[in-house]
Amino acid sequence: MSAAVPAPSDGNAFLRPGRHVMLVVALGLLAGLLVQGMRGLYRPDEGRYTAVALQMLESGDWWHPHLHHETPHYTKPPLTYWALATSFAVFGHNEFAARLPNMAAFIGTLLLLLAAGRRVTPRRPWLPMVLYSACAFPRIGAHIVTTDTLLTLWTTGAGVAFLRWRFDADRPVRWRRAF
Repeated sequence: MSAAVPAPSDGNAFLRPGRHVMLVVALGLLAGLLVQGMRGLYRPDEGRYTAVALQMLESGDWWHPHLHHETPHYTKPPLTYWALATSFAVFGHNEFAARLPNMAAFIGTLLLLLAAGRRVTPRRPWLPMVLYSACAFPRIGAHIVTTDTLLTLWTTGAGVAFLRWRFDADRPVRWRRAF
């Protein structure tokens, strides 16, 4: 005869529904962070974005991105180059530093989706975060140098600001401004 497994009590916060899922996501993020610098840069995009960021650091001109010294490079939003250049300035010129801004943006997007989940799916606030982290392209974007992951972070932030402004009882003005 098998005994029934007792349900976890409400007093043990670690075993509440969703905690194990968030733990798996956190471990996956940690594992992803540890392998960020284990391969070289892909050509042509990762190399080009990295070269523009390194040129910003070398020249000190953060307003006019250049590919090499003479070729202006205005085809992508400068936030990517600023994030890369800042990462290079802090962590040195290496593959880990090149990919770190996108991993940070991926983690930021997950946290924003958790905030959105609290509003949209209050019984399972972790669900949007888990669904997003289970998709292949966002996970790949966290491990390559691309503009898409940062764009996703800011677009998600605007969506969360809208949710907070539209559905919070006091409708604070700061959320409307953030949106």
